[in-house]
Amino acid sequence: MHQTTKTNRFSLVAESSLDGRLFLAQALAHGDDLGGIPREQADTLYQNIAAIAHKLIIMKTSDLSDESALRTHIQTAFTLTSLGLEYGSKGDLDKAVRLLCKTRVVKFFQIGNTLTEKLLDRTRHLLENGAILPPTPDEENILGSTHTDIETESIQIYTQMELEFLKALLTYRTTIGTLQVTIRDADFPRSFIHLTEIDTIDRQLANIENRAHYVQTLPLENLFALDPPLSIFPNPIERLTLGLIINLVLYRQIDFQLDEETRQDFHELAYVGGEIRQSLRQQLLDWISQYLEQTHQPEAVKTYAVAYWDDCLRMEGQRISPE
Repeated sequence: MHQTTKTNRFSLVAESSLDGRLFLAQALAHGDDLGGIPREQADTLYQNIAAIAHKLIIMKTSDLSDESALRTHIQTAFTLTSLGLEYGSKGDLDKAVRLLCKTRVVKFFQIGNTLTEKLLDRTRHLLENGAILPPTPDEENILGSTHTDIETESIQIYTQMELEFLKALLTYRTTIGTLQVTIRDADFPRSFIHLTEIDTIDRQLANIENRAHYVQTLPLENLFALDPPLSIFPNPIERLTLGLIINLVLYRQIDFQLDEETRQDFHELAYVGGEIRQSLRQQLLDWISQYLEQTHQPEAVKTYAVAYWDDCLRMEGQRISPE
């Protein structure tokens, strides 16, 4: 039985083909066109990648009868090897062919694995820590607060669409094609292809991380006393930010409480035809920049927070603008 399972694993690897969009596939094709990689050497390269895939299966698959999981790990081996080759050759196909001829292919896999593992570590950290936690009973006693169960649910830093993005990364897939302030445009998860996608993912993770840093600078003591609680909203940090903006504009105070009547008052004061008045927009962006400056936040956090506030103001304008 064990021998049969092992044979099936090798068979799956042998039957798998390189995605033609991968840099590795393009390099092999380029080498074939130039005659730079002899057929026997190309076959050996493929066999070595297959061996890497087989090792990955053994390391990461608990159910060896799950062919879908096995195929996923095989494609991951191809993808990481391709990313490592693209990185090592700086995207130059001629150099890639030379590297394939003189370098063990496992080296490219190791480079690709290192590049992606850094992203996966950050992803895991966000999934584990990307929330504002309710106060403990001791903290509530100190603050003199009383909350219901629903009010003490944690508040996610990321949206549901961003949660799907983070989950996809753990399987070496992505749901985005372009960098976004907040992920609003997402696709079905697809495998990584090129280093440009790794760069986009890196910057998207930084956006979510910077949002977390921005929020943590705010006075959050009464956040879990808000009615309705932020945890019920699909984009709680946008709701929190909008509440802060409206209270600053209407009452000149830092507060997050928001109701529809107050929101309407803000719309009438701040927007014309769905566009925020430019003078007010600039005042608000200057305020958050100066606030973060005073709390000694890094430039990256300030830059992101300004872009985030601008995005929230734009989305609010779209919400109220006539069809």
